[in-house]
Amino acid sequence: IGDWSSDVCSSDLGALIDSLNTLGYTTNTIWIDEHSKDLLNKIILKEANIFNPDLIFFKLFKNEINSETLLKLKKMYKTINWFGDDQWRFNSYTKYYANKFTFCITTDKFSIEKYKKLGIDKIFLSQHASILPEQKFKKHNYIYDVSFVGTKSPYRDWFLKELKKRGINCVCFGKGWSNGLVSYKEMEKIFLSSKINLNICNSLSFDLRVNVYQPRSLLEILKSIFIGNRKIKSQIKARNFEIPVFGGFQLTNYVPGLEDYLKIGEEVACYNNIEDAFSQIIFFLNNETERELIKTNSVIKARNKHTYVCRMRDIIENINLYKEI
Repeated sequence: IGDWSSDVCSSDLGALIDSLNTLGYTTNTIWIDEHSKDLLNKIILKEANIFNPDLIFFKLFKNEINSETLLKLKKMYKTINWFGDDQWRFNSYTKYYANKFTFCITTDKFSIEKYKKLGIDKIFLSQHASILPEQKFKKHNYIYDVSFVGTKSPYRDWFLKELKKRGINCVCFGKGWSNGLVSYKEMEKIFLSSKINLNICNSLSFDLRVNVYQPRSLLEILKSIFIGNRKIKSQIKARNFEIPVFGGFQLTNYVPGLEDYLKIGEEVACYNNIEDAFSQIIFFLNNETERELIKTNSVIKARNKHTYVCRMRDIIENINLYKEI
């Protein structure tokens, strides 16, 4: 049960559903945005009564479903929700909703203790992932030296213009860029055709240079200080796994916990700031052997460990550890 209005949410949810089907489970999907809130609550209860599920999987972002409905479902069935933004939304959202589910999933290992302090012990650590591409990994002719796929934002715009000043022309794809949105198949071709695939965070930046370039960013930072509930921390995203699963070399901003999934320097390259990114781009463009070795290592690891099928298999195995299931 989740929101399909966001491109990111819909692709994640579709991958989760497909993964459950691949693992042999029968699923019945309810898309939140297809119904008014009042009707949605009635439909969920009705469909649950008809389908009689072993597990109800939620991927909620806000109060899309009434607390009364969630608690009623929890009494009758096993329920689980994917909390994907605990890095910056635990105190404003998760702590108010986590106790309304039988199980919880977090993508932030640093939030585990926060759940336990609330008396929630059935908490699993998981992570975003990637769908598997249709083609097997193979060498591909390079078209781009450096590329980026993602929505345009003030920080990303500043970052890429700074690289351009230093002589690095990064070809960009996604909402807001001149090349526009691309499909998953097109994205796979871009990753394969790029010597270096940049991953750039989309959180607020405290770099003074960014805020001088885009004063609105400074306003958002002030709001984060006085109001809270602003994305001021970077987090692992699906793109960290999509790039290697689809066969590309990845140079990404460092995010705490990334080393738990990909070995830095062996399976992924990380930078800390614009100067660091520039230095590494130059290095990896001039050192093909090391770049290709890291890419190959990352593709093997990601395809074996970091697909949505892998994630859902682990989640189901964790759930089955509880005797009441």
